[in-house]
Amino acid sequence: MTSWLLILLAAPFALALVVACLRDPMRVALPIFAALIPFGGGLSVGPSRYGSVSSLIGMLLAAGLVLQLITHRRSARRLSQSVGVWLLFLGTACATTLWTIERSTTINGLAVLGSLVLVYLFAAMSHVDRTALRRTENGLLVGGVAVVGYGFYQLLVLGGFPAEAGGGPAPDGRFGNDLLGPGVQAVSLLLPFTLALSRAFQESERIRKLAYAAIVALMFCGVLMTGSRTGTLATGLVLVTMALSGPRQARKGILMTLAAGLVAAVLVWVYHPAGVASRTFESATSSSGRTDIWQVGLAACPDYCLYGSGWGTYPKVYAETQASVPEARVLRGDEGSYQPHNLWLLAVVELGLPGLILLTWGLALALVEAARLPIGLRAPPLSAAVGLAFSVFFLSSMEFKFFWMVLIMIALYRNVSLDEVGKPGLGSGRAVRPSAIGRTSPPVS
Repeated sequence: MTSWLLILLAAPFALALVVACLRDPMRVALPIFAALIPFGGGLSVGPSRYGSVSSLIGMLLAAGLVLQLITHRRSARRLSQSVGVWLLFLGTACATTLWTIERSTTINGLAVLGSLVLVYLFAAMSHVDRTALRRTENGLLVGGVAVVGYGFYQLLVLGGFPAEAGGGPAPDGRFGNDLLGPGVQAVSLLLPFTLALSRAFQESERIRKLAYAAIVALMFCGVLMTGSRTGTLATGLVLVTMALSGPRQARKGILMTLAAGLVAAVLVWVYHPAGVASRTFESATSSSGRTDIWQVGLAACPDYCLYGSGWGTYPKVYAETQASVPEARVLRGDEGSYQPHNLWLLAVVELGLPGLILLTWGLALALVEAARLPIGLRAPPLSAAVGLAFSVFFLSSMEFKFFWMVLIMIALYRNVSLDEVGKPGLGSGRAVRPSAIGRTSPPVS
């Protein structure tokens, strides 16, 4: 009875949210979607892989964007070349259903990949104004702050992080085990980290500067709590990229932030305060099984790297090939261990040479498009894209939403800059403060 009463009370609010998302997907649905990404399946309404709240909002976002395009509202001034490349990538993955070694796995995987590519496609095709861009940035920041706050709650109130999804606090637990997984969790914080850092150095009001600096510190703490070496190194690379690509006046401050972050990371990794990053010496200095996984994947290459084994089938390829590679250790038999932990290895084994070429081409185009943005908009998306490109060398994370959110943000920044060519601070190439974004935009036509 109580559950039905709660459903009846929540129904009007849910209906209002659905209507708002469908009417204005770029200003309502996309920011909410961005805020929910770091929680993954941690916020879920059912056991289905589409049961997470972020997936449900993603469906509303896609539906709203389609309606917006059908009703002939303004679209992007010029479609990005990378959109075509990612559509070709999806088409190549779909083609592998004809020869996959496990058809059901491939079809299930394509449902996830296809939904993410289509959300990216519709967002890249849509007109975006400064208000929508600002709200999406704020959504990413809110989501990052909320998820790291949840991590501190686990650490300080619950007694530690879970060792695995659904488990209780454990001495060897890591932040993200019950959400996206520690490595992916760390990388998902890079985009809000770059946004907060950019605002911290370009805001004029002191209170805003301090607030964004606090978010920067919070995001870095979140990365360290995961105990992820990939995320920690990626954060350093992000800072270097921001120093080189952003406004010159912020360079010194960013490099000082890099130095402070390096000292903090060393202290955390050496002393493990409150058990943070308390991985064993062996696990912290080894490849955590990655080299064994890569050896097995490369051993399977003669059979599959020309045309592919089928999207999503790397775990099966690994299980079938491992016995023929005696120098590779036998790993724990869950699906996580059998993932390639390298996006290029995943692409070439599952999709063959065409998939490898298209993946490299798509990421390269994203980096080029981010690098060509006006200097006032360039640093956050470019540094996040560089951090992503580095991270996916150690993670096979293409079916996680944060991968596509980085590409979506590059498309949004690009569409804003193209739409405002000739306006001060954008088309002219001069810097524009992020705080100005969203304060002067006209209403959606």
